[in-house]
Amino acid sequence: MTFDYPGYDLHFIQKEGCKDGTAHEFTYVYKFHSPITGYHYVLRADYHAEDVFAVKFYCKKDRHSEYKYSKIINKGDIGNILITCAEAIPLLLEKHPTASFGFVGARTIDKASGKVESYINTQRFRVYKEIIKIKFGKVTFEHYEYPEVSGYLLINRKSGNDLATKEAAIRKMFSGTYNNLPDI
Repeated sequence: MTFDYPGYDLHFIQKEGCKDGTAHEFTYVYKFHSPITGYHYVLRADYHAEDVFAVKFYCKKDRHSEYKYSKIINKGDIGNILITCAEAIPLLLEKHPTASFGFVGARTIDKASGKVESYINTQRFRVYKEIIKIKFGKVTFEHYEYPEVSGYLLINRKSGNDLATKEAAIRKMFSGTYNNLPDI
């Protein structure tokens, strides 16, 4: 599978503060539109202690669903949508040049078909990791995969820390902040 899609324009909406007592400090919210699906999408870049963003997206029509990150739209534009999400990383690096990035491939939950995917090595995770490997080499980031929770981490080489120490600190922080993730 190649990912030579052009993607769409990503529009900054707002910066939201976070005061939930976790390591989550604030969120940059972006939006984009797919003319192929006819839907608008929301991208959230949640900034956390340890100078790391958790990047997430969902279809705006599902914004009130507790499963918004797990729904499959299946309208044939996944390449452009995922490339648009990946394009958030260079934008975020302009403001946060030492930031690292984390992703989790949410499991599919489809009420219509009754499909509930395992947390382990999800379909989304398998696609995301291939895109990330293609679009972001090893010059700027060290790559870490966590198939047991369908997670992927890009540690910025400019973070100034020993990469293994930084990875362990981020992993611990994410485990404490996202307590719905299985232990990693």
